[in-house]
Amino acid sequence: MAANSSAKKLLIVDDSAVERKLLTGLLQKHWPNYEIREAADGEEGLSAVEQWMPDLVLTDLCMPRLGGLELLAILKDKQSLVPVVVMSGMGNEETAIEALQAGAASYIPKSKLPKILVSTLETVLELSATHSNRRRMIGCLKSMDLRFELDNDDSLVSPLVRYLEDHIGSLRLCGEPELVRIGVGLHESLTNAMHHGNLELDSELRQEEESLYHEMKEARKLIWPYCDRKVHIFASLNVERLRFVIRDEGPGFNHKKVLDPTAAENLERIGGRGLLLIRSFMDEISYNDRGNEITLLKYTTAGRKLLAKLTEKTPEISAEEFEVSAEVILFDDEPAESLQSV
Repeated sequence: MAANSSAKKLLIVDDSAVERKLLTGLLQKHWPNYEIREAADGEEGLSAVEQWMPDLVLTDLCMPRLGGLELLAILKDKQSLVPVVVMSGMGNEETAIEALQAGAASYIPKSKLPKILVSTLETVLELSATHSNRRRMIGCLKSMDLRFELDNDDSLVSPLVRYLEDHIGSLRLCGEPELVRIGVGLHESLTNAMHHGNLELDSELRQEEESLYHEMKEARKLIWPYCDRKVHIFASLNVERLRFVIRDEGPGFNHKKVLDPTAAENLERIGGRGLLLIRSFMDEISYNDRGNEITLLKYTTAGRKLLAKLTEKTPEISAEEFEVSAEVILFDDEPAESLQSV
């Protein structure tokens, strides 16, 4: 993913002066035209956000006076539009999960900073960029169904996610911070479908040999059978819920045997970050039996209120019954079969 050519403002919040300088150095190396400021704790960070309005906040979790979780909570209460990426050290795995659930746009294990810092921030920055002109142009939409077919080209992922974000934003289905989180979840799901589904890349390669992983990815894009496979995306957007079905053409996998990404021992694994982000940012996820299709469901504020009312009346109500009761436009009840004809 190419870095944005326009200058951005980044705020680093960490109580360690050494780590702040290290992070600043890493970021300036890749983005020499970006303005980067530092804050020694959450209180200084909060003041900087209010006065300086950065494009992104990168914060440590454990700090004196005001930690990363408290900073997130305050920014959420103030309805801040600034995306926050948290850093977690060993022993803070549970706090990292709390941060994702509290509104963080992503997280980075400190042990993996040199490998994934720039790419993570780049993704969040791209996905948080607003597209006001296009949103005004499609502002009359009330609901829509969309279908896409992608080659195994990473450069198509962010534009597609931004396109979906524009439509979700035009429907006014959620606030900007939540929109960024949905975008990150979609980005991870699409990337997984391309890399692990169609190209059959083992995420274990990324644990130690990141370069080997990328070399194999580029090689498989050119050889059969991987090169001919597509990623199919079906999106349905309306005032009650957002639903996304993403299917690859790979052999599938046994999703029941996937390591629990929320377990403390797995939070430091690069390969488990994607699934953790998806689970944290979506209300429901499910797989087909083959394991080559994932369905993501996100309820809007209106949808959650309606579901709560229906649940009060009928405690055992299912998701399918809720969708029928809501009288909204739905995907096919069996998306795996419906997508086979795409």
